[in-house]
Amino acid sequence: MWLFLDLIAAESLVVLVSSIFPNFVVSLALTAFANGLWMCVDGFMVSPTTLNPFWKFAFHYIDYQAYVFQGMMVNEFAERTYSCSPTPTGCECMYQSDLAAQCLIPGQAVLDSYGYKTGKTGEWVGILLAIVLGMRILGWFALWVRR
Repeated sequence: MWLFLDLIAAESLVVLVSSIFPNFVVSLALTAFANGLWMCVDGFMVSPTTLNPFWKFAFHYIDYQAYVFQGMMVNEFAERTYSCSPTPTGCECMYQSDLAAQCLIPGQAVLDSYGYKTGKTGEWVGILLAIVLGMRILGWFALWVRR
């Protein structure tokens, strides 16, 4: 589901940009720039908890990739427990939790480090659909104005 929504949102971005700029090279460059910028602020490279407020409010909240990434992170980590490396002096766990003494990391500890909450799947899907609809409407409007 997350990859499908990501694909639909990416296609909507391409429709919007190519509706505004009908030159293939310009549209390709602007779409690549937007995707590259959004990859930097979606949570994968820089955690949203440490993201500069300017970047967070200007780009993170309108980034469809951020909602897909959050959904995929919750899907992967919410219900799982991972083991960490035992050492002679104890355990070496990357994420601290109440299970660290047992050399275990609950997936929720990973989500907490990113600031992601569970139970928001419906909200993220709704935001993604709104982004898709908004970009499609803006693309249609751009074509209508250019006509």
